[in-house]
Amino acid sequence: MLVMLFAATAVHAAESPGDIVKRTDLARLEAMRKGDGPALARIFSDEIVFIHSDGRSEGKADYIKNMTAGDTAYTDLKTAEVQARQIAKDVIVLSGAQEMKKKLGPTWSEIKIRFLSVWRNEGGTWRMVAWQSLRPAGNSVVPGKP
Repeated sequence: MLVMLFAATAVHAAESPGDIVKRTDLARLEAMRKGDGPALARIFSDEIVFIHSDGRSEGKADYIKNMTAGDTAYTDLKTAEVQARQIAKDVIVLSGAQEMKKKLGPTWSEIKIRFLSVWRNEGGTWRMVAWQSLRPAGNSVVPGKP
């Protein structure tokens, strides 16, 4: 039993900060799917700025209140192309893509977004301090010159 506990601890100890943040972000998605306000409260910094793909901005209390009010739901959450960049000792930036089905009121829609999130180590716990997402709409590649 002690050997199993040591092995599990060693696996977590070997995780990089980027891996820890990626795992915590997956927990955030699961909390969104479940409408779990207390879990979101543990994941988000008190200072979070959450900018939605439609341009709305919310702080922690409003975001959690809206997620748990009962008229918003998520399912089929999938994340891809996630990259973690440690830009300072206690700061990691995640970027990637997400697909999901979102219910707002009685209507379900399929959402595809790109995102950028900033995570900070707060007393040994990695918490999200900023989120920005957008819905890709077109090609921004500059054509070659003749």
